[in-house]
Amino acid sequence: GPYFYISGSNGAELVSIYCQSRGWQRIYDNRREDYALKWCEIKCRETYFHFKEGEQLLYQIPNNGVLTSKIGLLCCLREQEQMMKKISRSSNSKKNIQQTCKCPQAWEKKKSHFLSFCLQPLLSESNRGMNVLLKMEEFFPESFRLDLKDERNAFFELYKEEQIWICKPSCSNQGRGIFLLKNSAAVNTLQAKLHSAEESLLKKRVPYKAPQARIVQRYIHQPLLLEGKKFDVRSYLLIACTAPYVLFFAQGYVKLTCVNYDAASDDLTVHLTNQYMQKKNSLYSQLKDETVWRMEHFNSYVNEKFRKTHGLPKDWVFTVFTV
Repeated sequence: GPYFYISGSNGAELVSIYCQSRGWQRIYDNRREDYALKWCEIKCRETYFHFKEGEQLLYQIPNNGVLTSKIGLLCCLREQEQMMKKISRSSNSKKNIQQTCKCPQAWEKKKSHFLSFCLQPLLSESNRGMNVLLKMEEFFPESFRLDLKDERNAFFELYKEEQIWICKPSCSNQGRGIFLLKNSAAVNTLQAKLHSAEESLLKKRVPYKAPQARIVQRYIHQPLLLEGKKFDVRSYLLIACTAPYVLFFAQGYVKLTCVNYDAASDDLTVHLTNQYMQKKNSLYSQLKDETVWRMEHFNSYVNEKFRKTHGLPKDWVFTVFTV
């Protein structure tokens, strides 16, 4: 030993190479309990009650979907907002948290407290001293769950021509299954498809796997751009322990699209910034190096382009943006 177990393919090769470079030995029996690291792509038989905390590393625990699926994240944010509203109306916040967390699962018991910690960066800059959270609509697009009849009906009633919405599967990655709703025809097609799936489900007499759950979100059609292109920042935060809080943070990098942003474009590589989608763009081979910026490059760019004009402190990226 130490021993490590890997199943699936999501990052498995990188993990295996690193572990072997450290002298760890790979095992192939999923039932062994003497592992130091278990890396599973989707499902794992382990639970929060079934591994040695402080001695073993485990990825993924089955209920990780609470935060990592789109519906899970949406539900957690809604729950958190409701909880914070209750707390703000009460002088005894501890009592409110205890009343909110009644699930018997260990993770569920800690979830509200955990989310309160995670959402601290969302405190309004002018209200940090008063502990006032930003409203959900100030940092998260208006969203509806299409797997819930009331919510999808609310969306279809709300939709107006010339609005742009984006539809995403709840549990997927690499941009798969994502499409834009840019006109009434597209919305009507989606509505008919969902209705047909619901009718088919009601008629089935045998166990039937329902279509993958989806959400729709109001599309941010005027996003912040970098050199005229859409971008996102991928940073890494590992919450190693919650009592006490032990965190590890890595700056990460910036991802950009190959071509300039155009809200009217039907090309998904204009709208989705992940590398899997960008590889589908015909210009990717020529522009590959320009689609990923190191944080040092991003910091230098902001210093040069925006420091004086926007009154930013030197090295704003490292001293404010990623702190």
